[in-house]
Amino acid sequence: MSTASIDQRAFWDAVAPTREFSHPLDLERFQARVPASARILDYGCGYGRVCAQLQAAGYRGVRGVDVSPRMIERARAAHPDLAFDVLTDARLPWPDGSFDAVLLFSVLTCIREDERQREVVEDIRRVLRPHGAIYVSDLLLQEDDRNHARYDEAQRRRPGERYGVFELEPGVVFRHLDRAWIDDLFGCFEARALIELPVTTMNGNAARGFQLFGRTPGIAR
Repeated sequence: MSTASIDQRAFWDAVAPTREFSHPLDLERFQARVPASARILDYGCGYGRVCAQLQAAGYRGVRGVDVSPRMIERARAAHPDLAFDVLTDARLPWPDGSFDAVLLFSVLTCIREDERQREVVEDIRRVLRPHGAIYVSDLLLQEDDRNHARYDEAQRRRPGERYGVFELEPGVVFRHLDRAWIDDLFGCFEARALIELPVTTMNGNAARGFQLFGRTPGIAR
């Protein structure tokens, strides 16, 4: 839940004891797509909030992974009966087809580059079995003046910067996503459904969010 950007690990380690995440888990839609017996990976699990919600709903094959050792330390302390791993490499350490479902909550917003976002999504697709489910929750481009000023400043500093990137604090970069890019990025998944919804950011700000559900193709890769 915190980040897939290993470059910003120090930031997430620093805020791990205090930050709270709040993107909602749509359990009804998830249960309609993923059986209780499923093997589930929460990619960017942060302190394990969503993993714990899934376990409470009856899912037993849940594990979380995050680049921040301090986030994983907090997750293990709060939920000692769940499995958590520190992601130390850009590639997930599991073989192809290891999971029935992968969740990606507030991860893409932490990745500046198009190519790195593609790498993450492709690696998720790799570890999903055929007909495996992906569930994404993240932030759309915002429409308010404050955010547009931040986007414009990022483009001024780096001409050619993807619109929607902004610096939260020196050296800590985030990104909001436009619909065309979302459609492109997840075009390899079938049966896609995207729902827009209001969310609250980790800093307590109201924001435009989205949740996407999809499936891997039904043939082996």
